[in-house]
Amino acid sequence: MSKEKAAHENWGIQWRSQKVLKELVKRDRPMKVLIMGMPRSGTMFTESYANHFLSNEALVAALRQLGYTPYDFIDRLILGHMALWTQALRAKFLGQSKPWGKAELDRVVKGFDVRSSDQDVPSIPHPTCVLDVPCPFFTEEFLAAYPESVVILNKRDPESWLASMNSTLFRVFSWNSWPLIAKLDPGFAGVWYTHCMLTWDIFCGNDYGEKCKQKYLEHYDYVRRVTPKERLLEYDVKEGWEPLCRFLRKEIPNGDFPNVNDTETFLKGHGILWAYALFKVVRNVAIGAMSVGVGVAAWWFYRKRSATD
Repeated sequence: MSKEKAAHENWGIQWRSQKVLKELVKRDRPMKVLIMGMPRSGTMFTESYANHFLSNEALVAALRQLGYTPYDFIDRLILGHMALWTQALRAKFLGQSKPWGKAELDRVVKGFDVRSSDQDVPSIPHPTCVLDVPCPFFTEEFLAAYPESVVILNKRDPESWLASMNSTLFRVFSWNSWPLIAKLDPGFAGVWYTHCMLTWDIFCGNDYGEKCKQKYLEHYDYVRRVTPKERLLEYDVKEGWEPLCRFLRKEIPNGDFPNVNDTETFLKGHGILWAYALFKVVRNVAIGAMSVGVGVAAWWFYRKRSATD
C-alpha cells in the first residue's frame, strides 16, 4: 500500500470515528466486569442465530447466565465499531491521535457491563462487561475509567492457546482472498481486515509462532501488574462455576458450566463472514457494470439520434 493511500485510509477512519464520538454520553449502568484475557481462552459466546457461528465460547455463556451483558468482538463488528477501535489502537500504539479516555470508552460501551455498545453506532442495550481483543490491550484505561469494575483474567496453557489460534483465527487470516476482498469491499471486509491485521501486528508483528506465544505470556504479566489484586481473578473455565461465582458474589446456577465453541463452528462462522463479503463484492461489481452499461447505451442512443437529426 502506498504512503498516500495509507494516509487517506487513516484519515477516513479517523473522520468516521470522530463523527461517532463527537457526542459524549454518560453510561446508564455501571461497568462491572472486564475480561482481559486473550481470545480462545474460553471467552466468546453469543446467543442469536446470526452470531452463533462467529463466537460462542464458554465464559461469556456463563456470564450471560449470571445476568451480565457482554460486549464481544462480534458486537463490535455488527454495530460498526471496528473503525473506532482501529483508531484507538493507532492512537495508543502509533501515536496518530489523542489516546482514549473514559469519555471515548463510555461512547462505545454505553449500556454494557461485561463490555457493550452504543447508539449513533447502533447498540445492544445495557452491557455490563467487556472482552476480546483489542479491549485487553487497554486494561489500564478500563481500570481508570471504571474503578467499580473487577477483572477476570481468563487463561489457558500457552501451547494449547497457540495451537487453538493457529487452527482457527490465524487460519482464517491465511485465506489468500482476504486482501482482494478487503480492497473491493472497503466498507465491511476492508474495515474488518484492516482492524484484525493492525491488532495482531501490534500484538506480535503478525508472527503466529514462538513470538506470539511469548507476547501472550507478556500480556498476562501486564494485566497482573496493572490490576489491584483485590480486583483480579485469574480463571480457567475448567474450574467451573465455584470460583467464578464466589468472585462475582453470585449464586451458583443449576446445571453444568457451559461448554461451547469448537474449531469447526469457528471456521464455519468465518466462512459465512467471507461469503457475505464476497456477495457484497459481486453485487457492487454487478451494479457498477450495470451502471456502465446504461451509460454506454445512453451515449450510443444519443449519438445515433444526433446523427439522424
